[in-house]
Amino acid sequence: MMPNKDMMICYCRDVTLEKLAAYIKDEQIGTYLQIVNDDNFSCGDGCQACHEEGYHNDGMSLAMAVGMVKRGYL
Repeated sequence: MMPNKDMMICYCRDVTLEKLAAYIKDEQIGTYLQIVNDDNFSCGDGCQACHEEGYHNDGMSLAMAVGMVKRGYL
């Protein structure tokens, strides 16, 4: 499946790829751990499947989103 803006990244907190990418850009996030540890943005603190492997083990994760924003894909 190709990533799109409506793709759910964090199912526990209903965070889409679009919302996550905007947050990464606005806050200049460099690692997925910054997302998980941020008290002002609820994401990745539930089941933790979104950290590296993705909810469906497809690689679409917080770590992948950070990398895609850094490279200008999002």
